[in-house]
Amino acid sequence: MQKSTWTGGHTSTVISVDVNKEGVVASGGEGELTVWSKDGSSHNKLLCPLPSLTQPNDSKDINGICFCVKNPERLYASCGNKVFGYDLRNPSSAVCEFEFNPDEINQVAIHDKGGFLAACDDSGDIKVIDVQAGRLFKTLHSRNDSICSTVQFRPNRPWEIASGTMDYRIVSWDFSSGRALQELNVQELDEDSYEGAYFLNPPFVHSIHMAGDGRMFAAGLGNGNIQLFRFEGKKKFVLNECLKKHSSSITQVHFARFRPNNLLVSGGDDSRIVAWNLCGSAGSGASGPEPNLAANGSAVSIAHEINHGSKINWITSGSQRESIFVADLTCDISLYHIL
Repeated sequence: MQKSTWTGGHTSTVISVDVNKEGVVASGGEGELTVWSKDGSSHNKLLCPLPSLTQPNDSKDINGICFCVKNPERLYASCGNKVFGYDLRNPSSAVCEFEFNPDEINQVAIHDKGGFLAACDDSGDIKVIDVQAGRLFKTLHSRNDSICSTVQFRPNRPWEIASGTMDYRIVSWDFSSGRALQELNVQELDEDSYEGAYFLNPPFVHSIHMAGDGRMFAAGLGNGNIQLFRFEGKKKFVLNECLKKHSSSITQVHFARFRPNNLLVSGGDDSRIVAWNLCGSAGSGASGPEPNLAANGSAVSIAHEINHGSKINWITSGSQRESIFVADLTCDISLYHIL
């Protein structure tokens, strides 16, 4: 992969990044929300109302960013326990503000139809917001009160959502009723759970991302493993494969939008980025003749492996060009162009 770098948009670590379907990029840092031109040559910093820092641990980090798929001009960003909405046609100030979460938000996600926004936080809550009505639609809360680190809507399923927590759990929900459809402790699937390394790197669920067709999803764990799940029937998910290449915690898993069903990209605290070719794996949506199996008998293969040089904070991609956008501990955004 060929690398390029976008600079000048941030003065500190870039925490989150997203790309809309027209190729416009937005990135969040410590009190900074930046929108870039499509080629990265210029940028515009948006005014993000920062929370009043009344406590020593209060954060002004922009932890979550997402563009609306249906309306690419609409951008949502979280700071503290609030979510701000922007219209890029007039980005001088936020057009809406939601304060439903009781604690710091870790990720925001938008429904593919654009009507609902999900925000998960340190209290364990997932707030599903009706963005058109400007009201709270539903609160989802797992019974263990653990930090909810990641949340994703399931494509092509109007009422399903999945979340991951810091007590090793993945939960799928029917957010219309607020009912958990399935709850899984990833320790029960991990043969490394009883090894000594487990106590240093427990399998916290740091990142979940859905394949474009909604038939499978990946979970990046704190022990360096990626668990790949497929849906069976209408609602149940089962482990399809465990991918092992990283030597420390996975911070991000992302299905590339230009190959949304069979190219998975992962990044971690080992400063490594791995692109996984899932062609032929169950639920990948691949068709045609059976692929050549890797040496371990898996249909999953590594397409690219990169030593990025800095711990990974966020990974995303656009649908217009075959590029991966990476935010790390530096104040720059890295682009990797798939060759």
